[in-house]
Amino acid sequence: MHNRSSAPVRRASGSWTVTARLSLVLVALLSVFCVAEDKITMWGTPPREKPHMTKAGEGFPPLPLPAVPQRRSEKKRPPAPPMLIGNVSNFSFEGWQGSPGAVDTLLNNARGRLNLWYGWEQVDIRTLAREFTSGVTRRTPILYLCAYYPLNLSNDQRSALREYVAAGGTLLINACGQDAAYAAAESELEQMFPKVPLRTLPPDHPVYHSYFDLTSVSYPTPSAGALDAGASTKGPPRLKAISLGTRAAVIVSLEDLACGWNQWNNPSVRRVAAEDSTKLGLNIITYATAENRLAKFLAKTIDVTGPSVRPRQQLTFTQVVHDGNWDPNPSAVPLFIKDLASNTSIAVQFERTSMPLKDPKLFEQPMLFMSGTWDPNLKDDEVALLRRYLTNGGVLLAESASGRIEFDIAFRELCTKLFPTTALAPLPQDHPLYSAFYKIDTVQMNHENEPVKPQIEAVMAGDKPVILYSRFGLSDGWAHQHSAYAKAYASADALKLGTNLVVYLMNP
Repeated sequence: MHNRSSAPVRRASGSWTVTARLSLVLVALLSVFCVAEDKITMWGTPPREKPHMTKAGEGFPPLPLPAVPQRRSEKKRPPAPPMLIGNVSNFSFEGWQGSPGAVDTLLNNARGRLNLWYGWEQVDIRTLAREFTSGVTRRTPILYLCAYYPLNLSNDQRSALREYVAAGGTLLINACGQDAAYAAAESELEQMFPKVPLRTLPPDHPVYHSYFDLTSVSYPTPSAGALDAGASTKGPPRLKAISLGTRAAVIVSLEDLACGWNQWNNPSVRRVAAEDSTKLGLNIITYATAENRLAKFLAKTIDVTGPSVRPRQQLTFTQVVHDGNWDPNPSAVPLFIKDLASNTSIAVQFERTSMPLKDPKLFEQPMLFMSGTWDPNLKDDEVALLRRYLTNGGVLLAESASGRIEFDIAFRELCTKLFPTTALAPLPQDHPLYSAFYKIDTVQMNHENEPVKPQIEAVMAGDKPVILYSRFGLSDGWAHQHSAYAKAYASADALKLGTNLVVYLMNP
């Protein structure tokens, strides 16, 4: 009896010893992770497991034996949705995976609130660089960088991201409320796009209105406590962007967005409140997908050639170079000139010229064309040169590309500086300009159902116009490819208006 009773005790004692040892090992491992808490791989909850489906009849062999039959209990994955977002990992800080759970939750919200079903993938920045050196450009519409740590990219990585954006992709950088990360992102973008500034998006930008109308968002006040004190401030959204043409191709947020997407409270981080952060994220998704077709169009170079014959009458189309995104639709002017030469008796010079106002050849040009999406920011000496050009017989044709308000406001102020006593005013509907070549009574606006009256404004010197201006985009239509959010004339009417403008100026 003694032997029988003591054996279980010894076995139990031995089992307890093994358990104790395992516990000590687990405690040691946990302590190592706690010490290395700065090596975070994600915030908030992990991403959801991909859904499974089980179909009836799966117990029957799908192929003649000896194929192994599927069991009814086996899980079957549904068809994968199209990939929308690449969550970029392993850049600057080894092991950092950004915030995959937040991306997953955002796309789950897109499926529920926008009825858009998209997937995401984890993308290694080193893989992007290898693809770039092999001549491969990733086609995922959005790449997301959760840049909690400062970026320190290699030349190949910068080139890969620059090529991705130039080919039509949208790069979204979330600086997670970290000043050092934001400063590093600015520095990296300056190296990637040295000629394009990172600018604050104006309140009327489509990113803020593509789905939800966001004029103000809530910014919780950072605190050291485990929970928010409830304090917050209201203000306009503060996204910045690198714009290629009329498209916001790189979007940057200093305030953290991922915590809000993931419904995770981090009181010590400067961030956008959860609901507003989710709305901003869904707006960015809507904007990027809607602009994807335009982005691919802008990524292409269109060559326009014409017959090499001596022109009977020649028009040089000279575009003004300025500091306000002066060439938002690079293909527009060449395509317009080709249409002008094909449909009128005016022989034109097919090669578009461009020059700053300080160019010595300025006064040799019979007409100037000015376009842009933000303030052209002309200096005082440039304004003086332009005034002298216009008062000596020159003419300025201008437009607000995509109908952007920032350019419209700035251009009206410029007209006041140029001619303080003569206001920019709409031309009457019976003005000869509207019948100079085509008879134009109404025009169609981009994405609008009902036609409207054309709206061309002018600054007159006696009975002669010195400035002709369209507050709605003309070049968008000339390019035959509109932004989804452009306030512009449809292509056919934009070409007719442009033709009438040129014919009227050449034969006043």
